[in-house]
Amino acid sequence: MNKRILLINPPTGLYRRDDRCQNAVKDQTVRVILPPMVLSYIAALYREAGYTCKIEDYPAENKSFEDLKEDLLSFKPDILYLGITTATIEKDIEAARLAKELNPDILNCSFGFYFRTYGIEIMEKYEALDMVIFSEAEGVVKVLIEKADLSEVKGIIYRKEGIIVKNPDYPGTENPDIFPFPARDLLKNELYVSPDNGKPLGVITTSRGCPFKCIFCPAGTLTNYKVFHRSAENIFNEIKECHEKYSIDEFLLNADTFTARKKIVLELCRLIRESSMNITWAANSRVDTVDEEMLLEMKRSGCKMVAFGIESGSQDMLDKMKKGIRKEQARNAIALCRKAGLLSHTFYIIGLPWETRETLSETLNFVREIDADFFDFNVAYPLPGTELFEIAKKDNLFDESKLRESSYATSQIHSYKLSSDELIKFRKNALLRLYLRPSYIIKTLKRVLFKPAELKRYISFGFKRLRQLF
Repeated sequence: MNKRILLINPPTGLYRRDDRCQNAVKDQTVRVILPPMVLSYIAALYREAGYTCKIEDYPAENKSFEDLKEDLLSFKPDILYLGITTATIEKDIEAARLAKELNPDILNCSFGFYFRTYGIEIMEKYEALDMVIFSEAEGVVKVLIEKADLSEVKGIIYRKEGIIVKNPDYPGTENPDIFPFPARDLLKNELYVSPDNGKPLGVITTSRGCPFKCIFCPAGTLTNYKVFHRSAENIFNEIKECHEKYSIDEFLLNADTFTARKKIVLELCRLIRESSMNITWAANSRVDTVDEEMLLEMKRSGCKMVAFGIESGSQDMLDKMKKGIRKEQARNAIALCRKAGLLSHTFYIIGLPWETRETLSETLNFVREIDADFFDFNVAYPLPGTELFEIAKKDNLFDESKLRESSYATSQIHSYKLSSDELIKFRKNALLRLYLRPSYIIKTLKRVLFKPAELKRYISFGFKRLRQLF
């Protein structure tokens, strides 16, 4: 029998639904809706094995649970996969409950780092959920497809004769080149567009895992802090497929640290440069993994922006959060981007346990000093499974029952010295003061003055952001 699989982002709000970042889209300075890449990979794996798959991103289309019900009735899936976030998980699981009401035999599955900490508890609380993946989803699904006996599948929690069973961890897929390319033909690619020009945006996952152990980030947990890199040729071939098959020429090369392996970056840049493709792209990075040669090659191959998690302007805070960087490295990275003709987008996290008015002031001054092209402040969010969660829970820095009411803009956490309200107020005021600097406004307008479409979008985004902050 040809089984049918429905893979969804439930209609529970527009969020970044990946393991590293789960903020609400409305809270971002650069508001961009990204395609559900893990769902796309899972669909590609099942379809390769002969299953019929359908992907629905209900928040991106502003659809409701009634739309989900119609899809469940018309498509009649045998398996449902849910993309979840920490903030929305209880609402997300309503989708599983609805699916069970319509078809008691459906297999409801979900995935994500959240289940490393709360997987058994969630399975106990919500009987509509049949299985969760708490390790690297793509690798686990590949094994799931190949093995009929669930006891042989690492990285899952499932029900067996009424008992909840947690299998050992999945070690990670050492060669990600073995995965098929994401099932982009099942996505409505026009929903996911570049924020500066409105063109379709292709997201390419270039590696999996992170070796760094920042206390606030769960990125490395799914692969036990190992990194599994795709080859430059494999990444290039996916870019080429997007360009030729789907007419996508704007890309985000997405990884926990795209620039972690210089050899792969340089080889990919060479392949892009020597092809006939005229593409532009952005990537995320760490300030201690770039140099002038790399950034110049990235620029020559179409890169236009690099994003960095700088996190704080206080070296003491950087050390306590185990970021593993020096402020001088951040200064240097932004200066090198400017020299190479690349835009920079920097991110800062405020409200970690040791935050004070003095460290906040250091951060604000540092943002002014390095003068990146874009910047975002996120209030610390104690994601389950992170060291921050354990510290904040032990020291009563947040109310765990209200965790799902939080966001990266209005987190419930407070530091040893500052209240949640003080942190939220600082974030709002800092963004207003920094983005309303006359020098910043003039610099930004000069960059897009002779690009009418981009200028219009910048002005529109700017006014929306100001309305939200005021």
